[in-house]
Amino acid sequence: MSQGLVIGGAGFVGSHVIERFLNDGNQVTVADIIPLEGARNLGSHVSEIKYLWKSADDLQLADLDGIDSVIFLASQADVPLALSSPRYTFHSNILGLINVLELLRSSPKTKLVYMSTKNVYGIVPPERVPIVEEEALRPSDPYGASKAAADLACQSYANAYGMPIVVLRGSGVFGPRSRLRQVVPIFIKQALSNRAITIEGDGSQITDLNYVGNLVDAIVLATQKNVRGVYNVAYGNDISILQLAEEILDITKSKSKITFVPWRPGEKGLRLALSIEKAKRELGYSPKISIREGLKKTVEWLKSL
Repeated sequence: MSQGLVIGGAGFVGSHVIERFLNDGNQVTVADIIPLEGARNLGSHVSEIKYLWKSADDLQLADLDGIDSVIFLASQADVPLALSSPRYTFHSNILGLINVLELLRSSPKTKLVYMSTKNVYGIVPPERVPIVEEEALRPSDPYGASKAAADLACQSYANAYGMPIVVLRGSGVFGPRSRLRQVVPIFIKQALSNRAITIEGDGSQITDLNYVGNLVDAIVLATQKNVRGVYNVAYGNDISILQLAEEILDITKSKSKITFVPWRPGEKGLRLALSIEKAKRELGYSPKISIREGLKKTVEWLKSL
């Protein structure tokens, strides 16, 4: 039995990580800025965990006592908010992480798994897609830049101090308990109510969506395997935003029409499909839940709200 600290554990991905850790018989501590009574994503698991109502900026060395692995999921992850509030986004996505990295220097055996994102890559030429981990980081918006800075901070601490750190660069994640302002829930809600599905741009932008359960598999493997470094974690097959909308229309049998609005800044030409060969080879990662199956699970969750 091991003990994990999940920073940002009251969020979407965190709640699924905690559920998996508890089901595997592990002890879990959660640190989050959401008060315990507001941590609805944790549901019935609240009584099974230790809860720290504090930010990553304010964690102290005593909070790491007995912890085997730290999973860092705390992030300002809304791209539209990053565009309107870049200063807040950089503060949120970097300073708390630096505090945790400094604490971990005094706890050298504690492993850190940091959740990065595909957005750190920015616009990559088509001939270099799917993107491998060695690709240069050229983020195209403040959100991607803030995550790239955090990603590189983790790598710099690992290299300078020999710390056991794994950086997971995830694709777009969806599933039950996801934030409702993400593309998959938005499209599904529009489809279920037979309202127009609104696409920013012409829908040609390529992404690599992944069901949350697959990402949790990778996080658990990163805590268990004797590995360090950077790994892309995705489904492994790209999909355009237009194809995503059409798949949702088919699953929901919706009468919604697809409409198009102007491009989101920095998104035109994006083709963020990730190679997962390194994660397959070194982590033993293999996505088990297909995009269509994951979309069906998400549709059923949204219907229940």
